[in-house]
Amino acid sequence: MKARSIIIAVSILCGCSHAASAALPRLATRASTTKEKSVSTEQKEEPPKWLEACNQLAPCTNILCSLAPMSTILHVTRTKSVGSLPLLPYSSMIANGFVWALYGHLAHLPNVKYANMIGIMLGTFYFKEWAAAAAASISGAIIYHKLAITWIVLINSFVAARFPRKVATEIVGKEGVLVFILLFASPLSALKGVIASRSAAAIPLPFTVASTINCSLWSVVGLLLMNDFNIYFPSILGLLCAMIQLFLKGIYGDGVK
Repeated sequence: MKARSIIIAVSILCGCSHAASAALPRLATRASTTKEKSVSTEQKEEPPKWLEACNQLAPCTNILCSLAPMSTILHVTRTKSVGSLPLLPYSSMIANGFVWALYGHLAHLPNVKYANMIGIMLGTFYFKEWAAAAAASISGAIIYHKLAITWIVLINSFVAARFPRKVATEIVGKEGVLVFILLFASPLSALKGVIASRSAAAIPLPFTVASTINCSLWSVVGLLLMNDFNIYFPSILGLLCAMIQLFLKGIYGDGVK
């Protein structure tokens, strides 16, 4: 009996030692995982307050940028004349708003999505008022702008519906880069006339100032916070275009002496 008791006790001790030795790797693994999580949490630092402030303000400046042409369009409505103002900034605003609203939807960026939806509505209003005040002789050009907007909407809707979400996001994002550049460079379409007439009246100042602020914020956020090429690259180019427009506006003004 004593021998049997000793054997049983030894077996129990051996079993406990085996169980303990088997549990040690699991405990070590859990401890290592916990340590890695804590290290990764420590390494993931919160962005500086000024950068977070830029991130919060950037979507607001999108709306500010969309509202900037309002005074110019109201003047067009009152005078029933578009003067030397091109239609391209307003048609490209509609196209730009649609592409980036779709990109925001595909990339799960609600701030981008809803801010650009407001841009679509305002761009449509500007387009309508400009077309109503324009001379009948340029109605053909207005039709071309409408066709271009329609094709952009249809093609991007097809891409979003038929391609995998990740692929569609990349395609729409790269197209958004091109449309974004077109929007912010469009007032430069009057550059030749500005230099020839020594008057920058064709460059709307409110829109240019708002574009400078908007592109500055998105350049900082896209590069330092998001690290998103589709955000920071067109924003930097848009900022350069806006600064050129401000430079010309400062040199020539409205040509009134």
